[in-house]
Amino acid sequence: MTQPRREEVDKIIRKLRERQKSLLEEVRGELDQRDNQQLIELMGREPGDSGDVSLADALADMNILRADRQIHELRDIDAAFARMKAENFGICTDCGDEIPVGRLLVYPTAKRCMACQQRHEQLFAQEGRPKL
Repeated sequence: MTQPRREEVDKIIRKLRERQKSLLEEVRGELDQRDNQQLIELMGREPGDSGDVSLADALADMNILRADRQIHELRDIDAAFARMKAENFGICTDCGDEIPVGRLLVYPTAKRCMACQQRHEQLFAQEGRPKL
């Protein structure tokens, strides 16, 4: 395998920066939306029935999950930039082999080669799922 060429690295950096900008805008929008919702609540809106409360709870949970996903993705982008700075970008964190350039072009925050990523997903597939 070969290291990414300069133009491929530049393309990866552009993709990372564009996604980072997009995520930051989404997070700002979420925060603005939450502020507006709190303002509506403070204005003394009539209390709704239990269905309204359940819907509001579900929407709040979805907003929290969305924000959590966005923050996680932002951290992945920061980690990719840190790997670039440390000059180990494109190296699998599990096995130390090079990550194919094609994978990095499609998924710039990849920190594992496909084989290690599949193994990781199999080992941790149940993580985060509720257990009875």
